[in-house]
Amino acid sequence: MQHKLIIAAALVSAIFLSSYAADEKVKGWFLAGSNPSEYEIGVEQNAERGGKVAFLKSKTAKVKDGFGTIMQTFDAKMFLGKKVKLTGFIKSKDIKGWAGMWMRVDDAKGSVSFDNMQDRPIKGNTEWIKYEIVLNVPENSKTINYGVLVRNSGQVWIDNLSFETVGSAEGSTGKTRLMAPKNSNFED
Repeated sequence: MQHKLIIAAALVSAIFLSSYAADEKVKGWFLAGSNPSEYEIGVEQNAERGGKVAFLKSKTAKVKDGFGTIMQTFDAKMFLGKKVKLTGFIKSKDIKGWAGMWMRVDDAKGSVSFDNMQDRPIKGNTEWIKYEIVLNVPENSKTINYGVLVRNSGQVWIDNLSFETVGSAEGSTGKTRLMAPKNSNFED
């Protein structure tokens, strides 16, 4: 009986440790999206970038719908009332739908500003390219969420994502949630 308990405990421990390791493939980051089971994330060495890079890959070449994202969420406190630029380097391979770096600023009610590069998507195969997103972070913001997504199938590699505050003269790349109805009569 004791032998069976030891084996059962070992199996439970192995299952727990393997699921924990799967969640920590990229320290501090997690896999999400509308269909995350179709994607995987990880870290690998990259000679072109001179170190480690993260990746987000579809598990098959035939993901027909949905998206996966490698992402983080953090407290917006350090950027309240400022305009923020997210910069990152991305390389793509076999993107069938589209891919993009994204950033979303949320307050207690939901999204207040957002950009996922859908209007300037990454498609097909690209070498390392620097991308930027600029959004306002209103005073009442709670969190900043960001990452890189792949819609349908393909692979992206990601390196050196960084944030900086920029002046108000720098144009925003994303959309801001309206605080009240606008042009409801369509006359503007």
